[in-house]
Amino acid sequence: MKKYFLISIVTILFSFGSFSQSRDLPTSESLKKQVANLKDTALVNCLNLIAYNIYNTSFGPSPADFIRKSDSIFLYANLEFEAAKKINYKKGMMNALIQLAGSENTKGFGLRLAQRNDSAAKVAGKNYLLSAIAIAREINDSDALGEAYYRWPSEQYQASKSILTGNDTTDYMKKSLPYFQKAGNERMEGEVCTWIAEGYFYKGFYENAIEYCQRGLILNQKTVKDARTKEELEWREYLYQQSLSDMADLYKAAGDYQSSLEYLNLANQFGVEKNTGWTMESEKAEIFRLSGQYDSAFYYLRKTGDRENLGTKREIAATYLMAKQYDSALTILKQVESGFRKMNIRGNLLPVLFYTGSAYAGKSESNHALPYAREGISIAEYLGRRPDMMDGYELLSRIHHQLGNNDSAYYYLLKYNTIKDSIQSRQFLFRINNYKKAAEEAKKEAQLLLLDKDNNLKTAQLKQEAQFKKFLVLGLLGLLLIGFFVFRWLSLKRKNEKLKNEKIQTELQQRASDLEMQALRAQMNPHFIFNCLSSINRFILKNEGKTASNYLVRFSRLIRMVLINSQKPLITLEDELQMLTIYLDMERLRFKDSFDYGITFLNTVETGNIFIPPLLLQPFCENAIWHGLMHKKGQGRLNIEFSMKDNILHCTIADNGIGLEKSEEMKSKSAEKEKSMGLRITTERLALLNKEKGLNSFYVIENLKDEEGNALGTIINLKISFKEKESAEV
Repeated sequence: MKKYFLISIVTILFSFGSFSQSRDLPTSESLKKQVANLKDTALVNCLNLIAYNIYNTSFGPSPADFIRKSDSIFLYANLEFEAAKKINYKKGMMNALIQLAGSENTKGFGLRLAQRNDSAAKVAGKNYLLSAIAIAREINDSDALGEAYYRWPSEQYQASKSILTGNDTTDYMKKSLPYFQKAGNERMEGEVCTWIAEGYFYKGFYENAIEYCQRGLILNQKTVKDARTKEELEWREYLYQQSLSDMADLYKAAGDYQSSLEYLNLANQFGVEKNTGWTMESEKAEIFRLSGQYDSAFYYLRKTGDRENLGTKREIAATYLMAKQYDSALTILKQVESGFRKMNIRGNLLPVLFYTGSAYAGKSESNHALPYAREGISIAEYLGRRPDMMDGYELLSRIHHQLGNNDSAYYYLLKYNTIKDSIQSRQFLFRINNYKKAAEEAKKEAQLLLLDKDNNLKTAQLKQEAQFKKFLVLGLLGLLLIGFFVFRWLSLKRKNEKLKNEKIQTELQQRASDLEMQALRAQMNPHFIFNCLSSINRFILKNEGKTASNYLVRFSRLIRMVLINSQKPLITLEDELQMLTIYLDMERLRFKDSFDYGITFLNTVETGNIFIPPLLLQPFCENAIWHGLMHKKGQGRLNIEFSMKDNILHCTIADNGIGLEKSEEMKSKSAEKEKSMGLRITTERLALLNKEKGLNSFYVIENLKDEEGNALGTIINLKISFKEKESAEV
């Protein structure tokens, strides 16, 4: 949430940067005491530092605080200008003019917060910058020209917009880049690249954002180490995390949620190590929400620690919305709407409008949805934010279709498809994929360079040792020399033969385990297919043709995945969960939604980097449904939780069914006394899988009971040894 707060006020953070941000600054009070004893350029520079310090001191968030700060800055900047003008000190005059422009910008921001006219402050700020640019050109000061053009968008800032979506913001920032590059100011170059990337991203020009985001990431990481004041260090750390977050946003826009999560984890790790206060919980929650993992999304939203924050509430509502819990979403959205309207920043209000419209549309209350959708699309078009325009057109098309206005629905559908094709262009997907490959290659190259450096060091050490040995060997007798080499040769030969035999034995054992695992997998597939076909047969016998058809469609999709994955000895946990989700949806359909289920991650589990045998979890879930939940009166619940402990994947499968004892009793009465074939096969597969790490226990089944001994269900605890991406053979 820190990201969105800082973006909304970034217009007043265009500080007086290229002239003094990298210095260790004295306090304003100590500087004021020196003013009376200074003259000429020393006096001008002292006044400049006083104005700069005032700008960077803490102040309250009220409009009056901004205006008071503006007056103080103006006082010393104006004195600075007059003193510089008196001695014709051009650089001092230029610095003072940029300070005066910042003063007007601060005043304008305060006036806008107070909903007062700020046009006079805008004009004054613009004129100061024009004068500063003229002097900078005269004295050929690249840093000053870059600063002036960088500051320019803040003077054009509109209260209804974010600085990152102003009409000319990106163009003026791009204009400042060559000057910072010419001056060799990598600190400001990285900062400008970051905001240019943000501007392109929010307008949906993703292919343009990539190169600026990449450059900003490199420079911001580099300049964190060069910060010399506490304030500058905090700002450089924020910019580096911002760049990592922007890379995550670009991969999110491309639909590569796994890569996006990797960048967020890097940003989170940096935030924890540096204690920046920005740990990416809300951003991670969004990734899990977009990938349909709502339980995990809620988990990270709870970790933000500030559930009363407007942004956090908005994200909670968005998660309820995607989970189709429309009433819950609307309850929260109505609470936060007034708060965002008071902020008077349209970009922050925009998602609330679209979420509210979508929630009403989900409830088929189209007349309530339409005003929100129209207001949202009006703001999106005004701000030029194409991704939001795309969402708005899709929502309007859906609403008009519900209202029976098919012409309007078709019109907005065409606009949606047009803007979608322009945003999600092949060029963007091609460039983001190339960047990913380049990043992976760079990582490999860095590892190779490190290995090469290590090898060079070892080579140098070996050379020194060889020279020393040579010096000693010169004093030895020829007979001892020959004996030494013969003995060494024999020792190495025996050692190599021993290692070779051990390697052959290990390979044979691994081959035997692979063949055994393959045989068990071949048994698993017919068992699973038989159960699914039996379910379809029941629907047909009950003349439930439509349900049987729906079930068969899902079954065909699941069988396709099973057939593909069964060719592989190992698949990712992500693919396993996708198959499991389809299977559980099929069972819910078969049992007429008599139970619910949830999949949760208790800590960081990289599902795309964990490889396990296919169809490993399904038999346990099937057993819980058929023998526990199927016989339960009332709504059932199946909870599946994952966690990582000591490099072992732990999985807990809990149900609130009839319990083990009642299930065994029913089995004895129905003559169904044989142990589940699926569980038997899976037990043998787990035994082979866990054998490598010396795990003797594979899974434990326990009864859940209340204090009076009544059955509350069953819980299964599994320990799964897995392989990671580098070592898995898929």
